[in-house]
Amino acid sequence: MKIPAGCHTTLGYYLHIDTAETSSATAYDKLTVQADSTTLASYSNLDRNTGYVQKSFDLSSFAGRTVTVRFTGTEDPSLQTSFVIDDTSLTTG
Repeated sequence: MKIPAGCHTTLGYYLHIDTAETSSATAYDKLTVQADSTTLASYSNLDRNTGYVQKSFDLSSFAGRTVTVRFTGTEDPSLQTSFVIDDTSLTTG
C-alpha cells in the first residue's frame, strides 16, 4: 500500500489468540506483524486472550513510500494456536 506523504497514517486491527498450548513460559507458536522489514509487533501462545483486542500502529514514518504489511504465523507441530485477525484498516488523516 502507498502511504500518503504528509499524512498521519495508522494501521489498525483486532486480534484474538486462542491456544491449546499449556505452557505459561514457552512461546511455541508465534505471529509477527511487519511493515516492510520493520517488526511492529510479535505475539505468541503466551498472549492468549478471551476476546478481541484492538491494536494500532503509527505508520507515518513510512510516508511517501509503498509499504507491504505482513502477518506471518509459525506453529510448532504439537498443540494448536489460532491467531484471529479481524477488521484490518489503514487510516490516514
